[in-house]
Amino acid sequence: MKKKIFVITGELSGDILASKIIDYIDSKKIDIKGIVGSNLKNKGISGPFESKDITFFGITDVVKNIFYIKKKIDQTVNYIEIFKPDIVFSVDSPDFVFQVIKKIKDRNKIQAKFFHFVAPSIWAWRESRGHNIKKLIDKIYLLFKFEKKYFDKYLINNVYVGHPFFENFKNSNYDLSVEKKIISFCPGSRKKEIHIFMPIFLDIIKNYNNRFQYHFAVTKDTVDIVKKYLEKLKDVTFFVNIDEKLKVEYFKNSLVTISKSGTISLDLCRLQVPFITIYKLSWLNYIIIKPFVKVRYVNIINIIANKQIVPEFIQNNCNSKKIISKIDEFFENKNKLKELVDGYSDILKELSNKNTSRKIADDIIQNLN
Repeated sequence: MKKKIFVITGELSGDILASKIIDYIDSKKIDIKGIVGSNLKNKGISGPFESKDITFFGITDVVKNIFYIKKKIDQTVNYIEIFKPDIVFSVDSPDFVFQVIKKIKDRNKIQAKFFHFVAPSIWAWRESRGHNIKKLIDKIYLLFKFEKKYFDKYLINNVYVGHPFFENFKNSNYDLSVEKKIISFCPGSRKKEIHIFMPIFLDIIKNYNNRFQYHFAVTKDTVDIVKKYLEKLKDVTFFVNIDEKLKVEYFKNSLVTISKSGTISLDLCRLQVPFITIYKLSWLNYIIIKPFVKVRYVNIINIIANKQIVPEFIQNNCNSKKIISKIDEFFENKNKLKELVDGYSDILKELSNKNTSRKIADDIIQNLN
């Protein structure tokens, strides 16, 4: 009888990470189902619904959809109990994933191992979650070396594996001699993020007008919303792009990229391009979360370095006036662009070239036997 794996992803980034790992697992020999996005769907993996159905932004968004989320948790649990996997492998989205696992364990209808990749950021907030994680997870794979001490503290079985985005990473010298006339924007993959960041981006564009061309890196689910905002622009050249290969070319040819905080930051680091991180929640979400946050920065590069290498504009500071000032600073002194890229490249050496995806896949396969 075939061994079985059930994969759970929530965010687009989790779907990408999981797809890299699944590449090393033979789906002809192992039956794989899951809650997946487009990357895993393209590999023929299906399940009860798609990961985009459980993607929400901020605490208030979760509260407003609490009954819908509960329904999706129950649907997932029922599907898993019928499928009877040997391993449930989850990637990120801990608030959803851990409720699913808890319910499966409470009902005790199946026996499965639970492995998780992309550790909850207990080092940033709600460290006490470590007690519950120990009860739920058989093993957790860590992206960053500094995380290990936090999970060791709670006696959680863990292994540091590095980051799949940097499996074949080489530092490259940032070329200051190339004239770049594009500014790129990454407004996020959630609709609520688009509505928060697009007005700021439009103000930035109106400031520079036709001095630059403007590139928007978006997803299939948000492209129409972004285009609707851009209808307001006159006499400027802009590109709205969902093609991943084209995004890379535009990023490399951009003077600077302005990106919401998240996994996209590591994508930009991998491409060795200058970028700015922005982060903004609704005022209510921010008030709720702020007292529990233990770190000074939102960008993982800055958190690892314990200093600001990548410029950050958070909440009240996330406004067009301050971002424009930083862009002007780069424009007037392009050496600062090179200093930025060189600064984060030094940090990346710690998590690069670990053969992460194969290491996780091999461990999962070994634990199937």
